[in-house]
Order: sequence, then C-alpha cells, then structure tokens
Amino acid sequence: MGRTMGDLDLRKVEVFYWVAELKSFSAAAGHLSLRQPTVSAHVHELEKKLGTKLFNRLGGKIAPTPLGQVLFDSAKRLLALKRDTLASLDQFHGKVRGELRVGGSNIPGEYVLPPKLAAFAQKYPEVKPVLRSGDSAGIVEAVLDGEVEIGFVGFKGGDGRLAFQKIWKDEMVLAIPKTHPWARLKAIDVQELRKEGFISREGGSGTLRSFRRLLTRKGHKPEKLLRVSMELGSTEAIKEALIAGFGISILSRTSIRRELRDGSLKEVRIRGLRLERDFYQVIHRQRALSSVSDAFIQFLKNN
Repeated sequence: MGRTMGDLDLRKVEVFYWVAELKSFSAAAGHLSLRQPTVSAHVHELEKKLGTKLFNRLGGKIAPTPLGQVLFDSAKRLLALKRDTLASLDQFHGKVRGELRVGGSNIPGEYVLPPKLAAFAQKYPEVKPVLRSGDSAGIVEAVLDGEVEIGFVGFKGGDGRLAFQKIWKDEMVLAIPKTHPWARLKAIDVQELRKEGFISREGGSGTLRSFRRLLTRKGHKPEKLLRVSMELGSTEAIKEALIAGFGISILSRTSIRRELRDGSLKEVRIRGLRLERDFYQVIHRQRALSSVSDAFIQFLKNN
C-alpha cells in the first residue's frame, strides 16, 4: 500500500514530471541536462519514498500509474507556480531571463517563429526559448492550460478568457503538382475544385478553417467543393504528396516559397477568391505575463 512520509524532494518531483511529460527517461535527461542514470535514480528514490510505482513499463513504453498521474497533475501546477514566481522576481529586478514558453500553429511554428526566437535569444542571452508546435486548436488549448504563455495561431477563437490580436498577414495558395494540367492555366473557376482530390490537414488546422470560412462567405458549400482524398498531419507531408503528383491543396505561400522557386510545385489562382488570412497572437486575459514574454511581445512589434 502506498504511503507518504514527510516532505517530498521538489527536484525529484520535477525530474519525475519531465519523464512523464516526455514519456522517456532519456528525453527527460536531455531536457534537464542530466545523465540518464541520475534521472532513473531520482524516480526510483521518489517511488521508494511513496512506497509504490509511479510508472508502468510495457513494451518499451512508459506511462504513469494512477498515483503517478495524480502526482503528474500536481507537479504540473507546482512547476507553473515556480516559473511564475521566478518570473515575478526577475520582473521586479528588471531582468529579462529564463524560459520563454510560446506555441505556434503549423505555419508560425515551423516557418515564422524560429528565426524570430533566435534573434530574441541573441539579444537576451539569458533567455531560453521553448517552442511548442501543433495545430491552431491545440495551441489555443495550451494557452488555456498554461503550458505556453503566448500562442500564435491561424484563427480567432471565441473563448472570452483569451485575448486575440492580429499580428501577421498570410497569403494562401492553391498548390498543385508541376505536372498537373492546371499548371498551364493562370486561373480556374472555384467549381473546378470538386473534380480533384483535395489533400487536407487535420480539422484543427487554421489554414483549412480559413479557406472553408472564405468559401462559405462567398456562398459556396465547402463540403461539396472539397473532395478530400487524403488527410495528413503536417504541411511537410502535404508538400511531399503534392510533389509526388497526388491531388491539390491549399497551403500558405510562406511554407512553399522554396518549392515554388525551384518549380517542384506550381500555384494557380481561383477566380473571385482573395486567399488571405490573419495570424493572431493569443494570451490568457487572467494571467500576468512574465517579463520575458512581455519583452518578446515588444520585440515582435519592433521587428
């Protein structure tokens, strides 16, 4: 039977958290700059203290036990409090340092934020950027859960707890294989879309939502125009499918600049449609931003 005796070593709890979060002892060791045997020893000592196992190990994979899940949820809140406390102290002293925890949907996360984060870290060497990537819906959830302080997404949500602000413009492109018959055309009618297999991102994609919303505003029914033949989990996967000659898709121009330049993909206009959308910066209204997040927001305004 499990037991708790005295105080828990918070460092060991932190090590346990990262093992559970990353689902790997080796990944946690890399994240914490520790040797893997050290990580294993911390978890073992914590299990000994609690008198029970914290992880199930099956088929080379690990997952928290029921008690491990309880500890994980508590550790998540505890580490968030630690980050907020350190940020408040730095803010009091006017320092910009520590972790900058941001999230970006596919296009900002892969193509826009990395160089901006690198430039920010060069200006503030004591800052460690931590970028989480995912679809727009997932990044919004990460902001709500406090896993990131600032999100950058491709649609404006309606949750009143969040503040959305337009930050960048993005142009969407009807991308086709270079061998596609449309490659010889300057433009097509929107009704032509229904004739081709459409390669889609998952439902949480901001690009897909924006395009569907644009079609609806123009009086079209997306479910009748878009014959989805394949659903893939990333822009890179869609690009590879297009280059291989499968279907058509709507992608951000930012994501296919290289392919358009070298001719491996082509673009064609859709008559009557202006394929633009906005990217939004999103923060939680009820949480004070750390000094490092404040500094990054100001940095983006000037760069």
